[in-house]
Amino acid sequence: MIRLPLFTELTVSHYGLFPGAPNGANNLHWEFAPGLTLIAGVNGLGKTTLLMILLRSLTGPYDLTSTGAPERLEAVLPPHPVLLNSQSLRFFAQRVADGAENATAILKVRFAEDRLDIERRLDDLTLLSIRINDEQIDLPSRKFDKEIRFQEIIYSLFGLASFVDVLVVLHHIVFFHESRPGALWDENAQRQLLRALFLEKEAAARVSDFERKVQSADSRARNISARAFNIEKELEVAKRREALSPKVRAELEAEQKLLNADMERREELELHLNELDEARRAARLDHEKAKLVREEAEGAVERIKYTALSRLFPKMEDAARFVVLRILANAECLVCGADAVKRREELETMLAAGCCPACGAEPAKQAHVVPQHQVEERRIERERARADLARTEEETGRRRIAKLVEEYDSALNAITKVRKAIEDRQVREERLAAELPQASTTVLDLQRSLQTTRRSQREAEAERATASQELRLLLEAGQAVVISQAEQLSSSFGRHVKTLLAESAHLIRVETSARLTQGKSDFAVPAFRPEMSAANRPGLTLRTDPTDVSESQRELIDLAFRFALIDVATARGASSLVMETPEASLDGLAMKRVG
Repeated sequence: MIRLPLFTELTVSHYGLFPGAPNGANNLHWEFAPGLTLIAGVNGLGKTTLLMILLRSLTGPYDLTSTGAPERLEAVLPPHPVLLNSQSLRFFAQRVADGAENATAILKVRFAEDRLDIERRLDDLTLLSIRINDEQIDLPSRKFDKEIRFQEIIYSLFGLASFVDVLVVLHHIVFFHESRPGALWDENAQRQLLRALFLEKEAAARVSDFERKVQSADSRARNISARAFNIEKELEVAKRREALSPKVRAELEAEQKLLNADMERREELELHLNELDEARRAARLDHEKAKLVREEAEGAVERIKYTALSRLFPKMEDAARFVVLRILANAECLVCGADAVKRREELETMLAAGCCPACGAEPAKQAHVVPQHQVEERRIERERARADLARTEEETGRRRIAKLVEEYDSALNAITKVRKAIEDRQVREERLAAELPQASTTVLDLQRSLQTTRRSQREAEAERATASQELRLLLEAGQAVVISQAEQLSSSFGRHVKTLLAESAHLIRVETSARLTQGKSDFAVPAFRPEMSAANRPGLTLRTDPTDVSESQRELIDLAFRFALIDVATARGASSLVMETPEASLDGLAMKRVG
């Protein structure tokens, strides 16, 4: 079970920025009451410093990078926490005249039923003592070993697989600093949070380990490939210096130029093919959404017409009512299959006047009809307008899909032809190279070096392929775990975002890719994106990027996502959430809602 920290008490002693009471107590002591704690004050009073004391009490002198948390996470997390650089370590010391020589901070935190007391120096974040449930923990003498022991205790209390995961959770859930690292909008951060919070600890650790193995093998393979490329260039120069047959040399150079051109063309086509594939998937998703909205609107029109017919003509047989209803809803005759737009207009005119749709009898001549009521024309017009708008979007999407499919097939055919041309040219190049005169020692050495380098490249690529396969198996297993939590996350998000935003917003699960390499290897992972209402579009629109929403919407949606993660991961357990807001970043209404 995941447990998040609940701050209960903070004592800061002998720190000049917080002198304490006028009587010279020389310390700041605060007990956090349940609910909202608001820290307000003008610039320079130390609000941010106070929040950093809370953070650094838990992280110590380590973080995700030497300067703290990055604004956006890299695709792969570091294997171990990174020691802060000297400037970051002196964050508190450089804010007071005495360099915080004697300053200390004691933070008391609860993790469910367990109580943790942490005492640190503020000048260099040295750990002085830790207590769990009022029991003093024996610490090693060396500073480094103290922090290793502390980190083990902390990630065990969190219920996470590593202290690196603790840092990810602290920066992207518990602390919402002014720099605003995004829990929802940063795709790498969201992926790492879902892994750390919902996978079993062993599985979460193995996923991180194999992500690093894949990236490391990929980096090694690319570096070796670059070396091989340079050797090939040297070999090419060395060969030119040989006393080659003019005819063979001319043919070889011509083939090489053509081969290089074909390989460049292949890279361009493969990039274009990937772009077309992504665009095609996005277009299909938009098309299906528009289709659903259109079907819903047409169904609404049909229900309204049916209700009107039932009210006006209760004695009409079901079969007759169904024939009339189909004409009214879809302008289609069920009897002969003809287009019935004109007949629909006639029937609507007759219904509006209360005339019988079967024989045309006026209301005064009808014997089995209840008193005429006005058909709900406005409702029908509104639903029809919505259906027409969705139909327009659906048709636009269909044309776009057809165009993209055509472009994709064309690009695929072009790639196939280019690949075949490259293979043929490589065979001709090898044949021409075999006809060259006896190579010199330089050429032979370069050829041997190239063979050795290519062998090393193949080994690195094989290692990457093995690690990639293992990672895909782990991600497939983890995907099922995350999907099982999707409904709860969406429900919790909806409950919170309804309070924070005036717009309609929902959280939906999508499939995205973890981009761990610079090649074309994709690793499918589950992710969550918000859908929001938008002007002049039916239904809700998927927002995939933070630029798709306003700044205030971006922060409040991210906040709702953090709330949902806390709810589900901790089974509605208690947690502190520290949010730093620069002056005037929230209006009065938003402040009340966030509070």
